[in-house]
Amino acid sequence: MSNITAFVDNVGRVIVGEIVETTDDQIKVKEPAVVNVQVDQQNGQISVQLLPFIFREFVKPECRESGVVWSFYKTNVVSSDNLELDDAIMKQYSNIFDKPVGNASPAPKKEAPEPEVVKLFDDED
Repeated sequence: MSNITAFVDNVGRVIVGEIVETTDDQIKVKEPAVVNVQVDQQNGQISVQLLPFIFREFVKPECRESGVVWSFYKTNVVSSDNLELDDAIMKQYSNIFDKPVGNASPAPKKEAPEPEVVKLFDDED
């Protein structure tokens, strides 16, 4: 996963993803994610999060493991030759797709706690 980079597509979205192939006219990106920027209306703080280009739940399970590769035409993107992504973004990208960053292994999946059962009506036996 050392080939993670970011570029801007033709509608201005910042895309982060793993470059798997580059041809003369295309960049093939495995599991791209879109950078989503939100401004808190109360205090003006900006938060950044990555959203998958397509949610994994939309993809057949047999395709999820290998990862979906998307083709972006080079004429429709802007890229940088010397961009190095911050570790926090790399970690967030890794967490989205359950991929290790560097030598780290993916975090174990946490089991969801059992929901609390609330009785609406008393059972009368």
